[in-house]
Amino acid sequence: MLKLIRADLYKVWHRPFFYLLLAGMAVLAFLVNFSISRLSDGNFIFNSWMVVLFNFLSWPVLLMPILIDLVSAEEYKEHTLKNTVSCGINRTKLYCAKVVVAILLGIVLGAVTLGAYCGSSLLLLKWNSSFTSAFAADFFRRVGVCCIGYAASLSIAAFFAALLQKNSLFVFAFYAAIFLPQLLLKLFHLSGFAKYFLLMPQFTLVASGSARQIGESVLIFLLTWLAFLAAGTVLFRKKDIS
Repeated sequence: MLKLIRADLYKVWHRPFFYLLLAGMAVLAFLVNFSISRLSDGNFIFNSWMVVLFNFLSWPVLLMPILIDLVSAEEYKEHTLKNTVSCGINRTKLYCAKVVVAILLGIVLGAVTLGAYCGSSLLLLKWNSSFTSAFAADFFRRVGVCCIGYAASLSIAAFFAALLQKNSLFVFAFYAAIFLPQLLLKLFHLSGFAKYFLLMPQFTLVASGSARQIGESVLIFLLTWLAFLAAGTVLFRKKDIS
């Protein structure tokens, strides 16, 4: 499995798209803080970091299909995945290796983006008494919890990629699975139930919730990750690869 992980990482490292994605996210992070610094009031580091908690925590979920696409799309299009499987590579290891590689890419992307955001906020914005070490520790704790949610959303994206294979419709299927249940619950006036089992409402709870609420969100993230990882593995083992 380690050889499979290294092989996929080697392919990603030697193509420009991931580096362009890193640069683009870093630039966007800088531009957000630059825009805040132009404000006549509220241009403080504390306010900038609070913007992340209450506005941006769920946004990385939108990038998860891109990471899965980086790892698996070319193999589906060029039929090299079929050749790999025909060589006797264990399908479970192959599928899990791709999910692990996508998670590793997400860690790198998240570290660069968050580093650029926090670094540019420290350089461009003002300090005030609200920005304390305790606040910073709590901020990184909440962001760290959300990383479990991003891993869960990666497993969902990987499941739909395995289901639809080379068809790019997996991206739309992923977004539908993420957002449509919440909209349907709201339509039937049942939105209060969303926080008990849906992925996206957990990011709001993590941003402002108590320790108990964060713990419950962690449990939902983990259950979602395990459920879709297991479902994707079973599907990949049984599905014909074209």
